Amino acid sequence: MANLGTKIGSEGGRIKINTPLIAMTKAEIIRAGLELGVDYGMTVTCYDVSNEGEACGACDACLLRLKGFAENSATDPVRYRNT
Repeated sequence: MANLGTKIGSEGGRIKINTPLIAMTKAEIIRAGLELGVDYGMTVTCYDVSNEGEACGACDACLLRLKGFAENSATDPVRYRNT
């Protein structure tokens, strides 16, 4: 769609979207981030973040994130309101 719906695409250019994480599990993504030194305290995956920045701890995104950290024997630094 980007090739059809953008100026560069309509003028013959080609847009390529790279998705290097798409085939990885959440645990694999978290492991890669830990190895790269990602500050996970600066990230939130939650679909229902509070005004104070707390993740809900109950939505699918939170549950997958928590499982990914657990599978890496790591603690998620994000503040959760329901865990």
